[in-house]
Amino acid sequence: MTNKLIFMLFTAIIFAFSSSALADWQLYDDFSSGSIDTGRWNVDDSSATISVDNERAKFIHESGTANDSNYLLFDQTPENIIGIRAEVFIESCTGDVRARIAGYSGSVGENHLWTGLQLQPNTETVYDNASLEGPPPNYALLEESFYAQYKTPTTVIGVPFNLTMVFSNDKITYEVDSLGKIAYKYETPIAPNGGDFKAIGTRSTNGDGPCTVYFDNVYI
Repeated sequence: MTNKLIFMLFTAIIFAFSSSALADWQLYDDFSSGSIDTGRWNVDDSSATISVDNERAKFIHESGTANDSNYLLFDQTPENIIGIRAEVFIESCTGDVRARIAGYSGSVGENHLWTGLQLQPNTETVYDNASLEGPPPNYALLEESFYAQYKTPTTVIGVPFNLTMVFSNDKITYEVDSLGKIAYKYETPIAPNGGDFKAIGTRSTNGDGPCTVYFDNVYI
């Protein structure tokens, strides 16, 4: 694999009026059990405390660990998931911590296309991005493939958001209720079920924090 761009942005169109119309969404978890269901989720909480509070998944992302992500990873056949939808609410946040739904949208040979839909309070942005990563165990970044953001500034703290990503063989469609829809169209088709990692969670590049984030009503 060379550093030549494998994917190029063909179009990024914001549809300010639409909402997700897929009829086949299935509730994955509404956290009504009162605890993290380890039959549904793999827990990666290296720099966060993840719990259930008032029937919502609660992430408290602590400071002090740079380049660290904290996730609830879909445990039930994530490679077959072709859409993720979740309610996300950031209660408070310090620094560059962001909340997101994320994962591999498909595979390209031995490599994977990583993508995320992210809320970042310190820059008042809601954005989508995608990048090509190498194979395990290192998952090295090969190329930044796509970036698009919704209107800036957008108030992120204290505002509930519905975040949606849908994967097909020719594009990723990102949607944020009240802000609209963005489509990233591939130059070359990609099988939409090639990724075994899909998740909800938080990340900090600088090791900032703390940040308290709630997730609820997760659909696939």
